[in-house]
Amino acid sequence: MKKILVLCVAAILLAVPVSFAQNHKDQKGKAEKTEKVNSDIETVTFSTNMSCKNCVKKINENISFEKGVKGLDVSLENQRISVKYDKRKTTEDAIAASIKKLGYKAEKVK
Repeated sequence: MKKILVLCVAAILLAVPVSFAQNHKDQKGKAEKTEKVNSDIETVTFSTNMSCKNCVKKINENISFEKGVKGLDVSLENQRISVKYDKRKTTEDAIAASIKKLGYKAEKVK
């Protein structure tokens, strides 16, 4: 019985460092992946011809669900639409086309 107990304790002591090393490796991999994803996120701003709060609502409801769009800021006062997007999944031209499809102009602001 004593031998079994000693073997169990030894197995646990040997397994713990391996577990910590694997966890550290996984955390490092996640950090690298997050860094890569963040490098693919870009922001583009369009000038548009919105005229009311319903225009803002229409743009928010439609453009925010476009493929690759990660964030959206629609300003009625400035007549601007800022879109944060994943450049691996969409392009500025595709976003502009989606805005134009709703009936608004979409001219890129530099």
